[in-house]
Amino acid sequence: MQKTDQNQKKGKELTSRRFLRLLLLCAFVPLFLCGLLVFLFDPFYHYHRPWFGLKQVLNEKEYQVVGTLDHFDYDAVLAGSSVVENTDNRDVDNAFGCTSVKAVRSYGGMADLCWLLSRAHETHEIRLVIFNLDPSSLSAEPETTFAQTGCPMYLYDKNPVNDVRYLFNRDVLFHRIPYEIANSFSGYYNEGLSYHWAKDKTFSEDEVLYHYLRTPAVAEMQPDDLWEEQCTGNLAILAAEVEAHPETMYRFYFPPYSMLWWDNSIRTGERDAVLKNEQRAMEMLLNYQNVEVYNYQAEPEIITDLNNYMDTLHFTPQINAWIISEMAAGRGRVQKGAAEKTVEEIRSLTDSLQEKYLKQIGEAGRFHYGLSGE
Repeated sequence: MQKTDQNQKKGKELTSRRFLRLLLLCAFVPLFLCGLLVFLFDPFYHYHRPWFGLKQVLNEKEYQVVGTLDHFDYDAVLAGSSVVENTDNRDVDNAFGCTSVKAVRSYGGMADLCWLLSRAHETHEIRLVIFNLDPSSLSAEPETTFAQTGCPMYLYDKNPVNDVRYLFNRDVLFHRIPYEIANSFSGYYNEGLSYHWAKDKTFSEDEVLYHYLRTPAVAEMQPDDLWEEQCTGNLAILAAEVEAHPETMYRFYFPPYSMLWWDNSIRTGERDAVLKNEQRAMEMLLNYQNVEVYNYQAEPEIITDLNNYMDTLHFTPQINAWIISEMAAGRGRVQKGAAEKTVEEIRSLTDSLQEKYLKQIGEAGRFHYGLSGE
């Protein structure tokens, strides 16, 4: 009887162990398969380039830029804010004989963009960097903003432990991977238009004027050293990037914001401080042998045609293509010693627009005001 009881006890223990193993197996297998599928398809390119004939489906920069910089094949980087995202990579590749990827941030902060460039330099020999310099990139705080703005830091750091947030992610498994597959084999997806957002936007004078809330009065012009501290910090970051990579050619350019953007900068009293920052940037950058600077802000035929814009600063993809074409031809290049002359041309043009063209639009009743009219 005692032996029978012992056998029954052992049988129950064996059954319990088998059940536990089966339970663990049932829990482990789905997790393993989920992680394996995410690793193999890797829609954020955290581990590798696209496999299985999939295309480079790039539409979520906060999740994909770092992976592309780590794993894609390229020798050129297009860096900048949202105004860069509508640039066709093929235009860059054809114009400069390179293979390019984008390092973009919606905010276009200097510290963020230079951090991304540093990441690219870790794994690639970069021949060319085309760098869009927004006015805000010079006046923003010279600090990275990835964590503060909600970027998925598990894709940015090099800690494999927190990759579990990517590997075992239901959204990645059931939405991002199917989206990658569908776009790869639809026959319509264009790999050159990485992070492209213009397709469903309206570019027109009516659209721009409708959304432009003009301040009711012109403020006194503020001192041109308004952002001196921030500009000094940002230029130090930029200088460190350029000096660390003398083998890389840097082509910086100032994009053509619309006349309404300049109108707002005059009415808020910030225009002279913007221009002072730009002058300082030009003078600093033009001291380097591996740097060229281009300015496309004083282009009246572009900035006065509001049909080129969806708001005061975001322009059509055709303007992005024009910028690359002009740069490749050497047009718009700022020569060493010409920084002050360049900003004075911008100042003169914006004064002229303020007095004539913009005044005519206002008289025609096309502006609306934040408070009351003038």
